[in-house]
Amino acid sequence: MAEIEKLDELDRAILHILQEDGRASYSEIARRLKVPESTVRLRVKKLVEKGIIRKFAALINPFKAGYSIVAFIAVDVEPNKIKEAVEKLKELPEVDVLGIATGAHDILMQVTVKDLQELENFLIEKLGKIDGIKSTETSILTSVKKWGYARVF
Repeated sequence: MAEIEKLDELDRAILHILQEDGRASYSEIARRLKVPESTVRLRVKKLVEKGIIRKFAALINPFKAGYSIVAFIAVDVEPNKIKEAVEKLKELPEVDVLGIATGAHDILMQVTVKDLQELENFLIEKLGKIDGIKSTETSILTSVKKWGYARVF
């Protein structure tokens, strides 16, 4: 389990601004928070070093970028092969979110593909060839009502 980092109000405020606008400059953040730019720069550097900020990236709407299928797939795996299955699944570019889960299924993941044919190929040609996978259950989103990210405040 990763060590939990303590965030103060300034860290949280910086993260809030960056989550709302990842292109906000340090000077803009500093102006909004009424602190020196050097403070913002140092805080962001520390947030990156501690792994709190994993990366800076654009949030893409897949439906506007040529992908028509976002699906959640629950996977059941032989107990002694879960870690190996996860390592193979991590390498698949279609997989956006992947985690070992509690409850009815061993692994849960979100995948994004261009169409139903690509989803079928993913299920048969990729998932079907991973040793230890016993079964899958796929749910396709018909629409997305909220796009989000991990919130810390």
